[in-house]
Amino acid sequence: MKRWTAISPARTHMRGPLGDACYRDLFEESKDTVYVSSREGKILNINKAAEELFGYSRKELIGMDIRALYADPQDRELFREEIERSGAVKDYGVTLRRKDGTLLHCLLSSTLRRSASGEVEGYQGIIRDITAQKKAEAALRQSEEKFSMIFRSSPDWIAISGLTDGRLIDVNDAFLRITGYTREEVIGKTSGELGLWLDPGERERVVRLLRERGQVRDHETTFRLKSGEVRTFLRSAELIELEGEPCVINVSRDITDRKRAEEEIRALNRELRRRVADLTEANKELDAFGHTVSHDLRVPLVAIGGFAGRLSRKCSDLLDSKSMEMLDAIQANVRRMEDLINDLLAFSRSGRQEMVLTELDMDEMVKSVFDELKAAYPKRTVSLKTGLLLPVYADRRLLKQVIVNLLSNAFKFTQQRDEAVIEVDSSMREGQEILYSFRDNGAGFAPEDAAKLFEVFQRGRGAATIEGTGIGLSIVQRIIARHGGRTWAEGRPGEGSTFYFTLPLPKKSEP
Repeated sequence: MKRWTAISPARTHMRGPLGDACYRDLFEESKDTVYVSSREGKILNINKAAEELFGYSRKELIGMDIRALYADPQDRELFREEIERSGAVKDYGVTLRRKDGTLLHCLLSSTLRRSASGEVEGYQGIIRDITAQKKAEAALRQSEEKFSMIFRSSPDWIAISGLTDGRLIDVNDAFLRITGYTREEVIGKTSGELGLWLDPGERERVVRLLRERGQVRDHETTFRLKSGEVRTFLRSAELIELEGEPCVINVSRDITDRKRAEEEIRALNRELRRRVADLTEANKELDAFGHTVSHDLRVPLVAIGGFAGRLSRKCSDLLDSKSMEMLDAIQANVRRMEDLINDLLAFSRSGRQEMVLTELDMDEMVKSVFDELKAAYPKRTVSLKTGLLLPVYADRRLLKQVIVNLLSNAFKFTQQRDEAVIEVDSSMREGQEILYSFRDNGAGFAPEDAAKLFEVFQRGRGAATIEGTGIGLSIVQRIIARHGGRTWAEGRPGEGSTFYFTLPLPKKSEP
C-alpha cells in the first residue's frame, strides 16, 4: 500500500524553498478550511481552520474518512463524480456535519491531484462555511415574503414610484380597487399622467419634504380617481432605494367617509350648542314663569281662601247648611289649588336642579321622613318596618323628595286601614345597582294601571276620593331617571301596592 505523508500537494507545482514556504503560510493562515484527501476519501492534511469549523482536533481529522463529515455520504460520491468528470469544481454546494451534529452549509472549490505520470491521486481544495450567509438569505426571503404579503393584502393602497418622475413601479390590489385602474394602466405611468393629484404642485412639495427628512407622516391630501371622483386620503411616505435609484413607497388610507362623519359630528355639535343655549334661555323664562305662577296665582287664592274663611266664621249664624257646605268646598279647593301649584313647581325644578352626589344614609332618611309624616297625621295608626337599607350616592334634596312622595302616597292610600303598615327594604342587584321597595297594605290599584301611574296628572282608578294632584309619582320618576335609575310599581285592588326604584352604584375610578 502506498504511504501518504501529511505534506502539501503543491510541492509538485511549487518547486524550491520559496514555493514551499508560501504554500505553508497560505495553508495555515487561511480563514477557510484547506484540505488534501486521497481519491478514496482519506484526509491526508488539513489546516487549523478545520478545527473551528468541524469541532474536531486536527489530529482527529487527519486520517479520517472525509465522508464522515458529510450529512449525506452519498453527496461525497456525487462530488467525486463531478470533479473526476470536470477536473475541478468551484463553489460546489454541500451540507456537512460538525462533531456535535450541527449541520453546516458549505461551498467546495477543489482540483484534482495528479502524480508525475498524470495519474489522479486525490483531491485538494477549500471548504468555505456559508451557514450564516444561508441563514441571512433565508431571513431575507422571509422578510420579503412578509412584505409581499402585507403589500398585497393591505386594505390601504400601497404604491412604489420613482422619486424624480413619480413613475409607478408597483402597486397593490387596494390601489387598483380604490382608484379603479387596472395594473396595465398604471405600471410605468407617472402620477401626473394619470392625473391622480388634484393639485399637481402638492407632489412637488411632498418630494421636497422627502428629500429633506427622508419620510412624511400623516399627510392629508386629495386624489382624483379614474371615475373622476375626488376623495381625501391620509398618506405616509418614505424614501427607499431600488437598484441604486431613489424611490418612494407610500401608504394611503381613504378617510373621505371619516371626514364626512367628522363634519357631520361638528355640525351636530354646533346644533347641540345652539339648542343648549335655547334651552338655557327657555329655562330662565320658565323660572320667571314659575315665579309668576307662584306669586300671581297664590295672591288671588289667598284672598279667596281668606274671604271664604271669614264668611264661614262671621256669617255661620246667617247662612243655611247648604251655604256653609259651599264655603267649605271653596276653602278645600283653594287648598287643593295651592297643592297643585306647589307640585307643578316641584316637578319643574326636579328636572333642572343641579345635582350634588354624596353618600346618603337611607335608613336615617326614611325614618326621619316617616316621623315628620306621623306628626302630620296624629290620629292615624301607621307603623314602619325597614329591612337593611343600603347607603347610596345621590343628591340629598332630590332623593328626600322621592322618599317624601312615596311615603306620603302610602299614608294617603292606607287611610281606610285601622292599622296601616309600610315596609321599606333594599337589595343589591347583579353588583351594579341597588333596588329599593316601598310596600303598603292600602287600597292598591289595578295591574293595568301600573304603567300610567308615573304620568303627570294620571291616577289609578279608585283614587278619586283620595287627596292628591297626580304629580307626585311623576316627580319620583323624573328624579330617579336623572340619577340613572328606573321606577315601576306592582299592586292589586284591596291588596296594597309596592313601588320600586333603582339607583346605580358609583363607578370606581381607574387606579
